[in-house]
This record gives sequence, C-alpha cells and structure tokens, in this order.
Amino acid sequence: MTAAPDVHHPLRDEAFQLAIDLASHILENANTYHVLSGADEYKGRERMRFATLIVMLEETGKLFNLVRECEKAAKADYLSVRVEDFHNNCLNGRRALAQILEELRTMEKAFLTLGKGEVGLTMKLDFTKEDFCSLQDRLLYLSMDRSARDMGFIPPGNMMDRLAATIERNALSAGEYIHDLGRSLGLWLTLDLCPRQQEGAPHSLRYV
Repeated sequence: MTAAPDVHHPLRDEAFQLAIDLASHILENANTYHVLSGADEYKGRERMRFATLIVMLEETGKLFNLVRECEKAAKADYLSVRVEDFHNNCLNGRRALAQILEELRTMEKAFLTLGKGEVGLTMKLDFTKEDFCSLQDRLLYLSMDRSARDMGFIPPGNMMDRLAATIERNALSAGEYIHDLGRSLGLWLTLDLCPRQQEGAPHSLRYV
C-alpha cells in the first residue's frame, strides 16, 4: 500500500501567510543556533548546534518551494497554491543544501577573484558525503552501535556559521519578497522577527 501523496492546495492568502510564518520560524531557529554557538563549550554543544542547522536547512527547502508556488499563483491569479512534499523533511533539506552550497560556491569564486578567498572551502564539508536523511537521528539519538556514534562529519564552527548566515539571508529575502508580492494582492504580511538594530556579541540573539 503506497502512502498518500503529500500535496495540499491552501487558499492563496493562507499560503502567503504560511510562507511568512515559515520564514519567521527559520529565524527563530537561527536564534537558537546562535545562542548555542555563544554558550560555553560543553560536550554535545556542537552536535546540537548542527542538529539545529539541519532543521533550518529542511525548513529552508520548504520555504524555497512555497515562495515559488506563491509567485506562480500570484502571476496566474490562482485562488489556491499547490504545496507539494511539505512534510518530506529529508527531501526539502537535500534540495535546500544543494542551493545553499551553490550560493556559497558562487561567493567563494567572487572572493577568489578579488584575492580574498580560499579555494574549495565548501568541498571540505564531510557531512555532504553522508546520508542526509539519517543525520538528524544520528545527531539527536544515541545509537546502540558504537561505530555509528562517530560525529566526525560535523563541520567546523566557521563553516556552520557560513551555512547559517546564508540560510538567514534567504529567509529574510523570502519574507521581504512575500511581503512585496502580497501587497500587490492587497495583503499586508510582515515577518514576526527582524534583525536587531544594535549588534551584540558575535553569537547572540540576532532577531527580535
């Protein structure tokens, strides 16, 4: 027996609100990521930090797809929006990771051209060689198999920060785009969170 397809057709206004809510939720998780990053070092901190980053990737994949479908609905004046695979966290995470890494590679090339970059930083991410769909469980739960407890795939802190920063930029951009697109349809939608006006420590609450 095959599972029912994960396809939904919310009304257009509801889909736009969902996109805004999702962008805000990603920024909430970003706050958690930064608070963990700024905490004193303790055993398990990097593991939980990366687990939060994986969730951010999964929700970013959902957001990318939702924004595309909202745009289609707005341009074609559809009354509803097709939302597919919203609950498939693994698929959404893999899609988002591919896009985020492509953005980082483009930035690396630009900095390299200016003589300010390092070649192949994104190629040093060991977790991209792992089964993405298994990462969340491996990070959160202790395996009976001791050989499966190796956390060597967790990226160094500076690379996690680069991934997080790119995700956050995309969430903010998506929120602004949905806000502008919604205004053209008579909707007034804004993100619940916005960047702090005053910068705090390198890792502190970023969005309030």
